[in-house]
Amino acid sequence: MYNLKLFVKSFLKKYGAVLASCAFAFVSISANSPCTFPFYEPEEPEGLDKFKKI
Repeated sequence: MYNLKLFVKSFLKKYGAVLASCAFAFVSISANSPCTFPFYEPEEPEGLDKFKKI
């Protein structure tokens, strides 16, 4: 268990910025694209409008 915690901490220290930038890119892509799947969230979360470019 201790090795897993150590691994997760070292992984986040090493790749935390990359994960955060990928998450931000995914948010901006998903905010600017229409829903193509039949299953979607009918209401947009608060604060999503500030990521839209249109």
